[in-house]
Formats: sequence, structure tokens, C-alpha cells
Amino acid sequence: MPTLKIEYPDYDATPDHIAALAKEHGITPEDLIKRAINEYLGGYGLKDLPEGFKPKSLTELFVATGVYKPTD
Repeated sequence: MPTLKIEYPDYDATPDHIAALAKEHGITPEDLIKRAINEYLGGYGLKDLPEGFKPKSLTELFVATGVYKPTD
């Protein structure tokens, strides 16, 4: 599983703000960060569906649009 490491200097209050906001939403700070990144990325890197494409599953749809990487 790919991971990203974010470091802040000791004097930066951002980690405290992230933790507090996550707690307000009842989620982990990691989930809050993932949501923020996904919101910022929006549709970046996503593809339009090919003409006449009829996916057989959500996974097939997500691969076709670029939400998921192909597994083969």
C-alpha cells in the first residue's frame, strides 16, 4: 500500500487543527487528510468513459474512469 509522510515543525499548529476537526467529524485525522486531498484533486486525472461502454461492475467502472488502477 502506498503511503505518504507529512511532517510539520514542532511550532506549527496544523496537526492540532487537523486532529480537532477530525474529532468534530467523528473520523480519524488520516481520513480527514484523505478527504481533503480528494476534494482538492477533484476530477484531476480522471477519464471520460469510452463510447458505448457498459461496465459489468463498479470496479470495472472505476478502472475505466481512472479512479482505480488496472490490476492486470
